[in-house]
This record gives sequence, structure tokens and C-alpha cells, in this order.
Amino acid sequence: MRHNNPAPPPFQEPAPLRILTRMSTLRRRAETLPPAAAVAVTPVPPPLNDRLGFWLRLAQQSAFDAFHRAMAPLGLTPGRLGALLLLEAHPAMRQAALAEALRVKPPNLAVLLAGLEAEGLIRRVEDSRNRRANLLRLTPTGRALLKRAKAQEALVEEALCDGMDAQERAALLGALRRIAGG
Repeated sequence: MRHNNPAPPPFQEPAPLRILTRMSTLRRRAETLPPAAAVAVTPVPPPLNDRLGFWLRLAQQSAFDAFHRAMAPLGLTPGRLGALLLLEAHPAMRQAALAEALRVKPPNLAVLLAGLEAEGLIRRVEDSRNRRANLLRLTPTGRALLKRAKAQEALVEEALCDGMDAQERAALLGALRRIAGG
């Protein structure tokens, strides 16, 4: 049996389509996640309760779930937000430098950037010092979205660190940086 699927709108190219498909999946997932406080906490039996890797994985899972609940409506993933934050801080960054800063492979970053560019969040401009290279810049639309995202991110981080004082939070961040090698 043959199915007639409607053709996609002409402005959607293959790379942005993949990204948009992932984003719609992300939005559906975020809509089905229970709030972090509603998740029942099961006591962790030995030997897991003393394993750093186990707690890092649970912490990462909690952080990602909270992030996705907050950012999916904005169409942002951790990688997309990281790229926008770096481009705000470094307004004329080359793609290779951005890949290195995000610690991702250049081909993976190319897909992410294609989506951001297709959505009008970034633009590429020719590097006047090297015409073979492009610099990445946020667009006004990208800056506006980033402003909203930063407000949401602050709420997420506040919720994740609920009950921690500034010294505990700084110690946690320092420990995570050491573990990550940064």
C-alpha cells in the first residue's frame, strides 16, 4: 500500500529537519517528565551508595531532566545553549574554536550550527583577516532567545542547588571541574 506524505515546506533542508525532529521529540519528552520533587526517592543500597560514578550519573540525570523541562519550550538543548552562551561572550568566534570550547567534534557542531542558522539565531560572516574562514555571530533573534534561556537556566540551577549555601555550591562546582579535567 502506498502512502502519500505531504512534501515538507521548501525552506526546510535536511540538516535542519533532523534537528527539528529531535527538538519535537525533546518537547514531547519534557512534557511527560514529572517535576523533580514528585519523583519518589528509593534508598540506595550498598555498594552503590558509596560509588561516585553512580551519584554523578543520578545528578546528571536530574540536571538534564530539569534542563529539558525548562528549555524544551524554547527549542534548546545543552549543546545549543552552550553555543549561544559562548557566542554571546565571544561575538566573533570561529567554528573550530567553538567546537573546541564545547568539546565536540567539528562535524557534530556543523549540524548544530546549521540548525541555529536555519532558525535565524546565528549568522556567519566572512573573517576580514582570512577570507576562507567565517566568524559566528548571534542575531538579534538569537540574543532575545538567549535572554529568555538565561532566566530559565538560573531557575534550574537554583532548584538543583536548593539547600546549598554559596560555599557549598562553589565547592561542588570546583569538584566537578576537577573531575572533568577543567
